[in-house]
Amino acid sequence: MPFYRVQLKQGSRTIVNHIEAKSVDAVLAFFNELTTMQVSQILEVKYEDNSNPPIDDFNYKPLYKAFIRNESSHISKQIILHNIKPSKHEADILRAAKQYLEINGLKVDSVVTSLFKL
Repeated sequence: MPFYRVQLKQGSRTIVNHIEAKSVDAVLAFFNELTTMQVSQILEVKYEDNSNPPIDDFNYKPLYKAFIRNESSHISKQIILHNIKPSKHEADILRAAKQYLEINGLKVDSVVTSLFKL
C-alpha cells in the first residue's frame, strides 16, 4: 500500500500525519470520519530514506533564498534552500535550477534576486 503525507487544519493549528492507506479517497474518508480537522492536503510519498542522517558538523551555508524566473512568461517563484554545501555558489544553484526545476511547467531562465545567510 502507498504511504501518504496528510496535512490537517483547524483554526490556526496545522498538523501533518503520515499514513499508509489503499488510496487518496481512503485517506480522505478515514480522516473525515474520525476528526473535526479539515484535510487540506494529501501527498503520496514517492521516496523515503530512513537511514541515519549525516552528523551535523555545521560545515555549510545555513540558508539560501532566491526568486527563480521564466523570462518569456515573467513568472517568478521563491525557493528556499537549507544547508548549502560550502563549495556551492549562486552560479551552481542557477545551473541546478535550470537543469532540474520548473515554474508552472516552464523552464527556469534566471535568478532574479538571491540571498545567502552566512
